[in-house]
Order: sequence, then C-alpha cells, then structure tokens
Amino acid sequence: MEQPTPRAPRITVVTVVRNAVADLPRCLESVARQGYPHLEHLVVDGASTDGTVALLRAAAGGRLRFVSEPDEGLYHAMNKAIGLAGGDFVLFLGADDALRADLAEVAPRLRDGRTVYYGDAWLVGAGRAHDGPFGAAKLALRNICHQAIFYPRAALARHRFDLRYRWLADWELNMRCFSDPALRFEYLPVVVADYEDRRGRSSTMRDHALERDYLRLVWRHFPAWVAVLATALSPARRLHLALRRPGGRAR
Repeated sequence: MEQPTPRAPRITVVTVVRNAVADLPRCLESVARQGYPHLEHLVVDGASTDGTVALLRAAAGGRLRFVSEPDEGLYHAMNKAIGLAGGDFVLFLGADDALRADLAEVAPRLRDGRTVYYGDAWLVGAGRAHDGPFGAAKLALRNICHQAIFYPRAALARHRFDLRYRWLADWELNMRCFSDPALRFEYLPVVVADYEDRRGRSSTMRDHALERDYLRLVWRHFPAWVAVLATALSPARRLHLALRRPGGRAR
C-alpha cells in the first residue's frame, strides 16, 4: 500500500568523509546552491587531520551540519548518518562528487514513503550516465549508483549497511531492499549527481566477503530464473560485471 509523503518532503543529503579537504568544497557548494528549502546537508567526518574539520566549521550553519569523530569506515559512518538524518528521504553523496539535479524539481516526484526512487549518475571520467532503469536481472549483476538513490525513511528503518561487506555493502543493501515486499523501486529519468569515477578501484579493494556470499545473496533476494542466470556466469565474469559499477568506495 502506498504511504504518501508530504508534498514537500524533507531531503537529507549525507556525505561521509575523512581527509578530503581538497575535494569537499565542490561537494558542499553543489548542495549549498540548491534552492529547495526542505533540505539538509549532513556531513559525517571520521576525525580528519588534514583541514577538513576546519573547512566544515567555517561552512556550518543554515542547512549544513556535521559531526567529527572516529569511526570504523565508510559504511559504519553511513549507518551513523542514518540515525542522525532528519529527512523523509536520504541521498548519499560522496565527498568528491557533486549534486547535479535541481531538488526542487525532483522532490514532487518523491510521493511514496515506501518507494526507493533512483535516477542516473554522471560518470565524470567516462562522460556518460549510469545506468537507466534496473530490473531484477540487472541489479543481480551490477549495482545502482548510491549517489543517485533517494532512500525513504521506511527503507532505512528496516535495513542498514552490513559491515561485513567493506566495499560493496550498498549493493547488498539494495538487494535486500529490492526483495523486501514492503518496498518498491521506481526509476526517475534524472541525472542526480556527478560521480567521480576516475579514481579506479584497485584489486586490493575487492570485497572478498561479498564475492564469497554473492550466489547465496542472489538466490535469497531474486527470482529463481535470475539466480540461475547469475550462477551460470563464471566467477571471473561475475567479478567483471560487479567491478564495472560505481558506488561505495573508500573515503
């Protein structure tokens, strides 16, 4: 059953950061220039030592608030942010990314409090958008960029990032949300954010825990025909498809 949201839903943009003083100003500016009034920017800093905290202190106030304290990594900080966010919808934006969409135009489309709305992310290095509508088979093979997802409060109340997955916990979270009968996904034909894809994920950052659990997760969260398709792919092919997708990465 649809759960209507306010006509002007509150949106929290979350940025988790550690030691990114050179990149963060563009991210902050992209949110600060938004005209949508029901917006907050929550920055969770992992006790930076490079000037990031001084930058945040200077910029804080109005719609920007921040916390700075040690954490256990990217997804631990994102889970912390979920508990602090005041929005009806939450968007996770990387410290070296930038918000591109006009949220005053997006917000009226966020009508249902049990729908995960998602659009596209612009891959800065590749010069293209990622990656259109997703169905079960597509999501089983690669992820939606989390910089393009508006998670409703209901989804994040039911599901948090699993810290066993160091680099791809956002993919596993999306699998769980996709299979949750209380939630639905809806594609918005909007480029939500610029995603900085020029700093490639190295082989040392492979999520071995998710690779190990991948088939079990697919069989749990997707129809049998999708699981059969994924199982038929070689491990090398599955890894290639997974690592092509943007999403969570080290701060």
